[in-house]
Amino acid sequence: MNRKDFLLNFDFASYVSNKFTEVYETSDEDRVRVNCPVCDDTKGHLYILISAGLPYCQKCKYDPKSPVRFISDVEGISIREVLAMADEGVSFTSMDVDVESIVDDLIQDEDDIQFDYSSMSLGQNFVSVVELSGIPGIDRHIKEARRYLSSRGIGKNVAKKFGIHFCYDGEFAGRIIIPCFYQGDLVTFVARDLYGHSDRKYLNPKGNKQSDFLYNYDSIKGDTVVLVEGVFDAIHNSQVAPTVASFGKSLSNRQINLLNGFRRVIFYWDLDAYPQVEKYNRRIQSECLAVLHTDGRDAAERTMEENKNLLQGSIPIDSVEYQMFKLEHLG
Repeated sequence: MNRKDFLLNFDFASYVSNKFTEVYETSDEDRVRVNCPVCDDTKGHLYILISAGLPYCQKCKYDPKSPVRFISDVEGISIREVLAMADEGVSFTSMDVDVESIVDDLIQDEDDIQFDYSSMSLGQNFVSVVELSGIPGIDRHIKEARRYLSSRGIGKNVAKKFGIHFCYDGEFAGRIIIPCFYQGDLVTFVARDLYGHSDRKYLNPKGNKQSDFLYNYDSIKGDTVVLVEGVFDAIHNSQVAPTVASFGKSLSNRQINLLNGFRRVIFYWDLDAYPQVEKYNRRIQSECLAVLHTDGRDAAERTMEENKNLLQGSIPIDSVEYQMFKLEHLG
């Protein structure tokens, strides 16, 4: 069974009867009530229209909109894991399905075997910007790096949290270093020219492709994530909401797989990248929303209050409101 068949032919009636110990009948034969898997419901507030596969909780307003997201919530696994199991022909409607075992076999092995990357380390010529180094001639550069970071709203505590460094010698000399971690390993970094002496504002190390990762991915704990383009946008906006960066205006298959592990993705890209956003909305299984902004400023160029207000006003990319916004501002 492929994903399309799974979505079209999912047997809601069998799944509900097998997974929920308490199923409450209603006056409508096609509609049942069960306890909502999202809120602390014990009185059957989740109504399910069996024929259409439409669950809706009258208590917390939970509205998964698809069997994939519903299974994800009931089973306690990610959307990506549900889809991988569907690819393997798992129907989820049998009482004998050992979801945890299948997830371990399919997903963990997939990550470990099919995705190879190498860890790296910063050399002695990379020093933290949080503390003065005591190295003759270097501390003035650290102070200058701090001034630059402060101008971008990044104080010492934030710099410490994100492990920001300065490189004083070698290929990346004179650059602020923003490290990127994956599963606890340093896998790449962004090197930003501090003094404007180079014709290349940003440099990246050789080795792993940045497009295989999402900056700040390791620190995200919830089921909703904001997606920005650049690392400074991610650092700044992380003070408002869980945020990752895509290192640009495109997404690789690997990055899309990482985003599929969340239930909601909020795009906060530059306005000129929003035509791409619709394309990725069709490929990302998570619910995708977009921040509506028109003045050309990035997240890092706004106050935290501005970013908070914009995020609160984000709308689903599939909505009529988004289409109206697109017609007015994107042509």
